[in-house]
Amino acid sequence: MATTRRDAAMRWREALRAEARLRVRLPLAVAAIVVVSSAIATFNLQFGVAAVLLLGVLLQVSMERMKEGLRAAAESSRQTLGWTAENITTDELAQRLDRFLEQR
Repeated sequence: MATTRRDAAMRWREALRAEARLRVRLPLAVAAIVVVSSAIATFNLQFGVAAVLLLGVLLQVSMERMKEGLRAAAESSRQTLGWTAENITTDELAQRLDRFLEQR
């Protein structure tokens, strides 16, 4: 399915926003792991440690998977727009995408 340049820019902007939301939610997820593992550790310390390790690995895998999906969406959008890969900050890229979307 061919996407328009506007759709590609919108998808790229949403990928940037989703990545920012991931950075905000990571400490909350870590805190939840600590709370759950602490509750489990009150019954048995070994199970509490196992819960920390298991939940930590699950969090790491899920974060990596989400980040890879966002990177793939951004790369696909960049190719659709025909832009070259530049070393610019996320804020500059967001402003550039917003200007592009305002024009169309």
